Amino acid sequence: MRTRQFKNARIVRAKDGDWRVVYEYRIPGQTGKFRKFYVRDGINYIRDPEEKELAAQQLRDDIDYALAFGFNPFLPQELLCRQISEQESILSAEKERKTLKPWNVPETVEKFLEYCRKRGLSENTVRTYVSFLNNMKKYVESMTDPHIPCSALTEQHIQDFLDYYFFEEEWTPRTYNNHAKFMSQFFARAAKLEKKNNRNINYEIDLSDLIIKKDRAEKNRYYSPFVAQKVKAELLKDPELYYYSEWIFYSCMRPKEIRCLKVQDIDLSSRQIKVPGPNGKTGDRLVPICDELHQLIKEMGIDKAKLNHYVFGKGQTTSPEQVYEDYFRRRYQKIKDLLKLDYNYIYTVFMEAHKVCYTDRSRFLRIIK
Repeated sequence: MRTRQFKNARIVRAKDGDWRVVYEYRIPGQTGKFRKFYVRDGINYIRDPEEKELAAQQLRDDIDYALAFGFNPFLPQELLCRQISEQESILSAEKERKTLKPWNVPETVEKFLEYCRKRGLSENTVRTYVSFLNNMKKYVESMTDPHIPCSALTEQHIQDFLDYYFFEEEWTPRTYNNHAKFMSQFFARAAKLEKKNNRNINYEIDLSDLIIKKDRAEKNRYYSPFVAQKVKAELLKDPELYYYSEWIFYSCMRPKEIRCLKVQDIDLSSRQIKVPGPNGKTGDRLVPICDELHQLIKEMGIDKAKLNHYVFGKGQTTSPEQVYEDYFRRRYQKIKDLLKLDYNYIYTVFMEAHKVCYTDRSRFLRIIK
């Protein structure tokens, strides 16, 4: 076992005010003998007792760090100066490494907007950018890791974000495309801004292949009876997703409204559902409960659930915890991938009922029944 060459530094707090840090180092060629070294480094010029204590502790820690990395006070003066310089460089690099953490999304957004204002962009342009970035921030907050560094976001994250808002908020193709184009601009600039602050940062995101929408009609490609039956067969293998799809069909509620729906918002006696303003696109509104939806509510046992629970909560049941924003779209995406349905097919076959009036429902009933 290798013999230790030094004893850890300690603080000597003399009553006369002459504080110093002392450490001991083994004398070369003399077995078991150590020499004491005293270091003051200006700590006695500090008058405030608390500041003096902090400075002394910092000096002690710095000495221990240098000794652990091989500092030897018995080396010739020239080598000693070089070693001290090397230790200072190591300490500086270590402190810098700890300080330079990757920017998270809110930090990156703030830096980007600051850059835009310094460039003198108009308030209207900045206001538009703020709107786009607020949507992205809100989506990231709903992710499994809401504190993910901006540099760690991938093309799939951004594609999921765009797809989610396209369906959840019923974006027009133009709104979708404007966001998609802006995201490319934002990440290109964000990479340059953070690179100036941290040379080791690396953005690998490539948004050159983001899907661009052509027109709304193409987006809502009709599910033929053959395709609809294939989709329904897969939905039946996932009861929660099938219930969710039926709820969309029978209520004509928007996906966001269903995800935020609580048991307390359902009034079976008056056969209506209250959609609070913050969750709905058109403010507070009442949704009628048709016979089919009434039966579905009974089948799901919602009438016996706790009032403060979400209808579609975590754990594939009513729960006090809400599922994340993209939960059902991702689940349904697996069916689309399995059946090789492209992005132009809408959320689920049941979503077609959400795009037509009640008088046209018979056409869809014939498809799914």
